[in-house]
Formats: sequence, structure tokens, C-alpha cells
Amino acid sequence: MKLALIGGSREADLLEEALGAAGIGVDPAGEIAVIAPHPFDTDLWQCAALSMHDKPHIGLARSGWQSAPEDNWTMAASAEAAAEALAASGAKRALLAVGNGRLAPFYRLSDTELCIRSRNPPHPPMPPNGRLRSMRGPFDVAGEVAELSAQGIDALVVHNAGGQGGWPKLGAARQLGMKVILIERPALPKMEMVDTVEAALAWAKRHMGVDD
Repeated sequence: MKLALIGGSREADLLEEALGAAGIGVDPAGEIAVIAPHPFDTDLWQCAALSMHDKPHIGLARSGWQSAPEDNWTMAASAEAAAEALAASGAKRALLAVGNGRLAPFYRLSDTELCIRSRNPPHPPMPPNGRLRSMRGPFDVAGEVAELSAQGIDALVVHNAGGQGGWPKLGAARQLGMKVILIERPALPKMEMVDTVEAALAWAKRHMGVDD
């Protein structure tokens, strides 16, 4: 029996390493699969679920972030709703960390300067009231406090990707008492789900007949 790993997320990379250490290789033609794209990559989730609908499979998606009482978060169902919330907030300069595919609704805002954090050139191209911050992690809360303060950011817009890597900017917003608009995750296809690499590895071992 072969195992397919349909990835794209940090968890998928970590799982592939763990599978290799357990002596389990991955094969795109596998009869069973762990499906682990980025939580917002809805097209890949849908395609993977369809391709494996009649075969054993499990989804691996890290948990989303949860607010604490000291946070000032507004939840938005979509990028369009987040742009409306940002316009209503009165923010003068907002940091956007939402992925290139969700930038367009914010470009219609004329009263808020957009500071776009992206590893790649933004698409659509940068609006007149925008500027790019091309930064790579790892990040920490202290560094993000310094960055947000230096850039004069007074609102943060992020997608609820979850995970440790993206959390420092939210921790910084908490320390600064900053408004955060969080885009909720899209619904994923119905399937058995786990939220840790360890749980996905245990599932793969059981189905591959590998002893711990």
C-alpha cells in the first residue's frame, strides 16, 4: 500500500519528514492519503477531497487562532467584509497579511494607507495608497512590536491561518492595544480531520501497518 501526501502547508512538510523517519515514503499515486494544504487553499482542498473520495484519507489542518479578553479583534467572513470593517474602523495605516488572492477588496479604500506584507509582488499591482513590506521570518513578538510601531501601523488585517509562525504579529497587536480584523477560515470539505502532525502520523502508521 502507498501513501499520498497532498501538501502545501508547513504541517505537510513536517509530516513528510516524520513519515520518512518512520520508514514510510510518500507517493502521489497512493491508495490512502493525508490531505494537508494551507487552511485557505480551498481549491486544493476540494480537488484533493474529490480525488480521494472513495479511498481512505484524513485532513490535517492546524487550529485557528483564538482571541483572549485583552484582544481587540473583529471577525470577518471574507476579504470583502474585512475591507468594510477596516474602512469603518477609521484606521489610517493598516498592515495587510492576507495573501495575494485577497488583496483586491482593500484597494478600493481611499482613506487608509495599506502596508502589504508579502513575499511576492502583490496582485493586483500595488495601489497608489499602498506600499510593500517584503519580510521573511522567523518573527517574534518583540520584533513585531518594533516593526508595527516604526511603520505607524494602527490596524492589522490577517487571515486566520493559525500556527506559531504567524502569531507574533497578533501578540504584538495585543501588546499595542491595536485593532485586528481577522478573516475567518473557509469551510473545508467534510472528512475526518486532525490538527497536529503527530495525530496524522499515527493515522498513517495505523493504515500502513507500521508499528510504533
